[in-house]
Amino acid sequence: MTVPSQMSIRQFPPSLRAEVRVAYAVAWESLVISHGEQAGQFIGEFASRVPPLEALELYFTVVPVSATMQEPIRTRTLASLDLACLPARTPLPVLRGWRLLRLDLVIKLIRFRRSYHEKTLELARMVGARAAEAVTATHVQNALDFAQLLAGHLSVERALAEYLRAFYLPLGAAQVVMQRVKAAVAGSHLAAEYGRAPDPDPTLTQGGPSVSAWLESAPPPVTEAQLRPE
Repeated sequence: MTVPSQMSIRQFPPSLRAEVRVAYAVAWESLVISHGEQAGQFIGEFASRVPPLEALELYFTVVPVSATMQEPIRTRTLASLDLACLPARTPLPVLRGWRLLRLDLVIKLIRFRRSYHEKTLELARMVGARAAEAVTATHVQNALDFAQLLAGHLSVERALAEYLRAFYLPLGAAQVVMQRVKAAVAGSHLAAEYGRAPDPDPTLTQGGPSVSAWLESAPPPVTEAQLRPE
């Protein structure tokens, strides 16, 4: 994903390009805010297991975040982080003195620490999935606003495609966003279509030529004799 100022807007009408650029910037900022909130919550939930800075990097490991967006998220998250309010870290067991000479205790400690680390990563993936859901909801709202901005100029599907291309969503996330946006606008689009009066072809109205008149004016069918070579 590139930054909003570098997202392509050449495919839009000139009269809309400034509004599209602003919409990209607003969507970008809302994603940074959403990630910042989730990252701050993530750090608080893992404070007893992982130091704050390591927890922030762990967040980027378990939640898909583009490289260009990571630094703004770090800045926002750390700027709003209250270290004094974080829970204290749970001390892990250590070996001291003569216990360091016990090979069985050393092996047991190594296994415990490995298991503890694996459990931390497993929990982080689950919390990361929750954070990804929140970010997906932000994408859905952004895409809805973007489609509304371009209503009358582009179809919903085309507007969605442009948004997803600009923010370079992975295929799975892009499908989820597209499906949720379509589901959200389906009712209003159906109501608008049913409320619109039909505009039939003038030639099919009573004032146009009748079917019998059209048949009479049609050229005669080609006969078999005309098809024979001379």
